[in-house]
Amino acid sequence: MSKKLEDIHKRHAMIKDLISSQEIFNQTQLVKAMKQKGIKSTQATLSRDLTELGVVRVPTSTGLIYKLSATGDETNLKYRVAEEIISVAGNESVIVVKTYPGRAQGVAVFIDKQNDLDTLGTIGGDDTIIVIPKSVKKIKKTIEQIKIILGIK
Repeated sequence: MSKKLEDIHKRHAMIKDLISSQEIFNQTQLVKAMKQKGIKSTQATLSRDLTELGVVRVPTSTGLIYKLSATGDETNLKYRVAEEIISVAGNESVIVVKTYPGRAQGVAVFIDKQNDLDTLGTIGGDDTIIVIPKSVKKIKKTIEQIKIILGIK
């Protein structure tokens, strides 16, 4: 696993832990709590992480706080991921997903989490993801699956 992907997983785990263990009212508070635990994050990255994790703000007697959505907010997440995609194309051996700059890692994580997808895994850069199919004989089918899962078809 790449260092960047490890960082994403570590950040996501920390966000889940913090949101589950204390009342977090805003992103500034969450950034400070993460920094105290040794994880630095920008507001833009944190915002993307919260979307990827399906975190929602729920009303309480003390104000709106962040909580993990019971459903993971799958429909909203799929819609958000679809907004990041520029194109999906393949040849006889791999599939390439082009995203807007800085978005490929999050989309790659989303693709990797799909259990019913006929892929071995992904390699995500800044704006490009290489998707490795389980079988090159079914590459057209896998491209169609990816388009459906990413919400672009």
